[in-house]
Amino acid sequence: MSKTSAIVQIIIILFLVGLSTFYFFKGNFEVGLSVLPLLMLYYVFVTARRKRAESRNEADNPGSK
Repeated sequence: MSKTSAIVQIIIILFLVGLSTFYFFKGNFEVGLSVLPLLMLYYVFVTARRKRAESRNEADNPGSK
């Protein structure tokens, strides 16, 4: 992952968490909780991509651990 894409992802995640926190303090819990599925999808895709990359590296270099 490049440094630029990591910074953009961190900014987006911080924006989403900040937005949901703002709406929680305003008392609008429906909007605050609507961000949760987006963050969960992001986590699933990042985890799947990392596991796929690790399995590729292990297939290229068997027994390197």
